[in-house]
Amino acid sequence: MNRTTVGGPEIGGGRGAGGVVVLADPAGAGSGTVAPLLADALHPSVHLRADDFQRAVRQGFVPAHLPEARRQNATALAAAAQAAFAFATGGYQVVVEAAVAPSALDAFRRESRATGAALHYVVLRAPGEPADLGALERHAVGAPTAADGAAAADAGAGAADPASTAATVLTGLARGTFLLGW
Repeated sequence: MNRTTVGGPEIGGGRGAGGVVVLADPAGAGSGTVAPLLADALHPSVHLRADDFQRAVRQGFVPAHLPEARRQNATALAAAAQAAFAFATGGYQVVVEAAVAPSALDAFRRESRATGAALHYVVLRAPGEPADLGALERHAVGAPTAADGAAAADAGAGAADPASTAATVLTGLARGTFLLGW
């Protein structure tokens, strides 16, 4: 048995390395409660919060929502992607919690290509949000398209029942439902 399959599904693509799952929460749908549940179900695992990489900036910090923070935001997301894939190549299964992931996918895809570790993308919806990811695509620059597998990457309402949502995501990870190509 591969060491990354003990206690949970293989998300590394069967290559002996770990994998990375980006858990996007564009509407505050509960990634803060779902991500730790996912990481606890995977073994060995790491849970990273993309926001922690923003908060690492001490001098010269620009609030992330301001237009002049574009370079800072890109740098912080690139650092999060590099850290995630460093853990993945070490055999860890990594859950990255991100407020808005579509703009970060390019950095994560670059690292996936460079390391060969699998990349999964899961979008949580707030209760009452449409199941169609078209709305996400219209509101996020660089959002994945249906050709990227985004249509299958909708994990449902995260905040309504975190344990059920985590179980749904784990099932999808085991089936490769959320796996993105390069």
